Amino acid sequence: MGTPNRRLIIDVGNSGLKAACFEGDEMQPPVVRHAAGDWEAIDAMVTNLGVNYIIYSTVANVPSERWTDKWKQQGILVFALDRDRPLPFASDYRTPETLGQDRIAAVAGTLGAFQTARLVVDAGSCVTFDLVDANDRYRGGNISPGVGMRLRAMHEFTARLPLVEVGNPDATLGRSTGEALRNGGVLGVVCETEGLYHRLAKEHDGLQLVLTGGDAPLLLPCFSVSCLHYPNLVLRGLNQILSTYVNAS
Repeated sequence: MGTPNRRLIIDVGNSGLKAACFEGDEMQPPVVRHAAGDWEAIDAMVTNLGVNYIIYSTVANVPSERWTDKWKQQGILVFALDRDRPLPFASDYRTPETLGQDRIAAVAGTLGAFQTARLVVDAGSCVTFDLVDANDRYRGGNISPGVGMRLRAMHEFTARLPLVEVGNPDATLGRSTGEALRNGGVLGVVCETEGLYHRLAKEHDGLQLVLTGGDAPLLLPCFSVSCLHYPNLVLRGLNQILSTYVNAS
């Protein structure tokens, strides 16, 4: 039997599925990763964990009705992150219908956790930069290629540059073409982030840099500004959004 408030939170990314169980507001480790489209594995989690609620967000694909209908028939409340529902925060974004679900969830994950403005950086396939002011108002953001995408682009759109593996730079300047490419991929993201941070810090006192996403551990040692690492921020934000959906039901 499931506990009264056991939730399965699912983040559908470009390269796979990431899921975690929450007891109310508390995440219950571990965070589990599955291959893209492996909804059978998610269904096994639903059964084994005895969840009462499910929420998922997606930048790629959605579960088929085969799965969602099955879960609903088991008495589970199933929600998709829905752009037609009000956002859990005020927003200045001019095209809310195009605001990525991962960005919405990452911003939501910071609500109530900060008293100051914060620049939320989600480093994945792409890097998203989202500014939330001290009043929890979303002010907008940017999207940029991630580390892996930068390295692939330099290889695929040139005649002779090799494809190098992602890795930590040994120094600020590379002394071989491989090192130069790797530095460009990693330090390019870091310097872009720091440059945006310094510009925004002139307008927002006490601006906090918040880093999440799969490439965060790679980037974190390279920063020259104070940076908070929040693993699984998207999952935590989805859980907060689920609470608002359940309360409104």
